[in-house]
Amino acid sequence: VGLGWKILSKKVCHSDCSAVRDSPLHLYGSTTNLRSTLASLPNRKQEEVMSAPKLKEVLEDAEESLKSAELTGLPGLIFNPMFDNVFLPVTEKATDIVPAVAGAVPLPFVDDVSALALGISFGAMKLGYSILPHADEDLDRETDNLMIDEFLSMEAYAEKHRTPKPLLSSLMGVIGFGTSTLIDLARLPFSGDLRTWIKTTKEFLGYLMYSGVGQELMEGFLSVGVVDAMMIIARVQEEKNNSKESRRIRTAMTSFPETVADKSVFKGIIFDAMRYAKYSSAAYGLSMIASAELLQVFGKKIEAPIVKSTSECKRKLKMSRYIGVDAEDIIDPTPPGGDIDLLGHFIAVDQRPTQTSPQKKPAVVLALRGTYTISGVKSDAECYSAPFCNGRAHKGIAKRTDKLWEYIKEKIVSLLKANPGYDLVITGHSLGAGAAGLLALKLKSEGLLAKADPTLADVDIRCFAFAPPPVYLCENDKKSVMDDAMKSTYAFIHENDCVPFCSTDSIRRIARVVDDVDAATNVIEGPLMAIGKKDITPEIKDKVFDESELPFAPDAEKLAIPAPYAIWMRHVNV
Repeated sequence: VGLGWKILSKKVCHSDCSAVRDSPLHLYGSTTNLRSTLASLPNRKQEEVMSAPKLKEVLEDAEESLKSAELTGLPGLIFNPMFDNVFLPVTEKATDIVPAVAGAVPLPFVDDVSALALGISFGAMKLGYSILPHADEDLDRETDNLMIDEFLSMEAYAEKHRTPKPLLSSLMGVIGFGTSTLIDLARLPFSGDLRTWIKTTKEFLGYLMYSGVGQELMEGFLSVGVVDAMMIIARVQEEKNNSKESRRIRTAMTSFPETVADKSVFKGIIFDAMRYAKYSSAAYGLSMIASAELLQVFGKKIEAPIVKSTSECKRKLKMSRYIGVDAEDIIDPTPPGGDIDLLGHFIAVDQRPTQTSPQKKPAVVLALRGTYTISGVKSDAECYSAPFCNGRAHKGIAKRTDKLWEYIKEKIVSLLKANPGYDLVITGHSLGAGAAGLLALKLKSEGLLAKADPTLADVDIRCFAFAPPPVYLCENDKKSVMDDAMKSTYAFIHENDCVPFCSTDSIRRIARVVDDVDAATNVIEGPLMAIGKKDITPEIKDKVFDESELPFAPDAEKLAIPAPYAIWMRHVNV
């Protein structure tokens, strides 16, 4: 023991600690004198005495290596998500804790032996990494290679258009969702989220029971003829949707909304929407970027293989090329996997002018991830309403919106202050679009930016929501205030996407229609109508389009998209 303390004391007492050299600490390793001597040393020296510098150096080297590690191909698909979400956090914790623990052990050569053992282990891992296919460590060289690939792709596009690959694109999205879900599940027992999941499940089941909604769903979806009834409903809806009697056609505006002065303003909205749609895709991660690129028919091809890179610097590089900003202007992209409370997101400083800004200002952009893990499903499942911002809102999405703002508030305020004259744009898809709409509503109606810093009072806040679910209902006496807060929210619906029409109210309506159609048919007529071998009666058609009010159910209001209008995008032959 005395030898151990002697070795430690020699490392720190070579200059200004001559008194320690002559102390019992140096000669005998007395723990009593150790305490008193440490108390007399500066804090920095105490830390050096009680640490293991060689071990710390080995762990810090391992941490840096993990930050830049990126396998390619099948090994990358398996191990890359684990680098950021398992190996790197564990190594960071070990770097903070292990050296201090090792330094406190009153045995000789603990630091040297531990550093040697770990160094050999990490060396073996690095050797294995070097054998497997991995990305170039030099980001500049990788960037050059990607640019060469891009120029070659653009040259190919000049000769012929790319053919969309919807099947492979869907596969990319499914693989990305599966990867994030596996990470989410692996972290569940250790992240403290398991208890929250159990609580949420109990609340959801409890709501179904006490509200009566559960009984309605059982009557509609557990009947014998449910499949036939749903096929009949689909036939009736398809027939009407292809005619001028379609509800969307009947509710379509005959002219531009009041907030859209003319066609040039509308073109500006579409121009910005094309830009921020890429942000919404990038918020899901590289697999969704790859999926989006596979559906691109014209334009540049961006190389972003399935979850190829999960180290933050690599993700930023590829995301920056996709959305068109510098990598250093992307802040804190959420890694793969999910957080049961915090919505996946990233922030970017986009220096390009925006067309929807009257002064064509650049913007700080907040992009929110949609449902891409089971954590997102948890938010979707809390579909009953709760008080929010002068009205009622989808509880799960509203909770995540509040949590997100508390988490990113300081970053957003800091970036807006560092970039005076910039606007704030919030965008997202699906669940992310719902949260984006609620957050824009909250910031504008409550003046939260001005409250955080008076110099930000004039920052314009705009929202681009792609496939947003109905998440909000305003109180009648606050309608004018909230309508004003929604003016700069642009909502987009693609083809027959069901998400913008999916709410507790709409699910209850589907259950009622299924039950009514099933009751109006028998075991012989139902199947024949379902497959088109028998005409569907006018009585059944009326039931399908029954818009009468549902019986009251608590927290099941008819919510809407928090925007003054929605832009419905359809493919048409011109």
